[in-house]
Amino acid sequence: MTLNKIEKKIFYFIKTYHIFKKYDKILIGVSGGKDSVVLLNSLIKISKLNNYEIFAAHFNHKYRKNSDIDELFVKKLCAENNIPLFIKSADVKKISLDRKESFEECARKLRYEFFFDILKENNLNKIATAHNLSDLVETIIFRISRGSGIYGSCGMEPVNDLLTKPMLTVTLKEAYEYVTINNIEYVEDETNDSLKYTRNRIRHKILPELSEINEKFENNYLKFAQNIWKYRHHCETLFYERTKKVNDSLVIELKNDFFDSEILRLFFLKNSYYPPNMEETEKIIRMRNSGTRIFNNYILRKQKNNIVITFNKGSDNFARKEK
Repeated sequence: MTLNKIEKKIFYFIKTYHIFKKYDKILIGVSGGKDSVVLLNSLIKISKLNNYEIFAAHFNHKYRKNSDIDELFVKKLCAENNIPLFIKSADVKKISLDRKESFEECARKLRYEFFFDILKENNLNKIATAHNLSDLVETIIFRISRGSGIYGSCGMEPVNDLLTKPMLTVTLKEAYEYVTINNIEYVEDETNDSLKYTRNRIRHKILPELSEINEKFENNYLKFAQNIWKYRHHCETLFYERTKKVNDSLVIELKNDFFDSEILRLFFLKNSYYPPNMEETEKIIRMRNSGTRIFNNYILRKQKNNIVITFNKGSDNFARKEK
């Protein structure tokens, strides 16, 4: 099996970051756009080398006028490649209004709920999405512009538990070259050109300017992200070293260093809550002994050199999420 340039990049990225193991059962999110088509085609070829089992999932948001056409395209694509396909449709616009969430946030939640349900019901063990290096760069710019700290600045990682992003080493330009050179069909999302979305403004206005400064700027952003990935791994290690479960509480040992705040914020991230901002985090850490604060349904108490966290409603509804 011969891999082309882009497929080799994905292959070695998977190997470097231990994204998949042999015989993994991988569910690929396939929208029909060029990125997901590149990922599907690449993993089909790589699977023949590493014995992966490939499955596909398509979530129809019922939002765009071409949504049903996209669904038919993905059905045809998977049938031609003998890839088992799971499909779900939902009126995301209506659901987002009912939930009082933005369309993008609601769509993301529904999509990943669908993916994880498939994993559970079909005994699969990995999800792969087609986020690319250009997406990563956009996320870094977006996060830093919104005031993110070091841990959150990259936004994306190659592996986050069962969720993987094997294409973070491939630029949008390379994805376009892949489908063009190999004469591969894909569908276009017309909303990608709309400047009402922040990410599109970054993509169409900021990235071209950065390319004028340095045409290889995306690779430099990747180097930055790789350092953040190492930093995040170190924070994860410290989290498990400095926390312990005591009855219905989680105890964080404070070391009076920079990582105290990262570990406290990481607790909230692990429990699917937005963490306190850096100013609020510092106030919690610097509380006097026996001081108490409430944040996101949790009671945080200062006990000497520890922060003790309990659920505000008297429930053991939080996780240390052991490795």
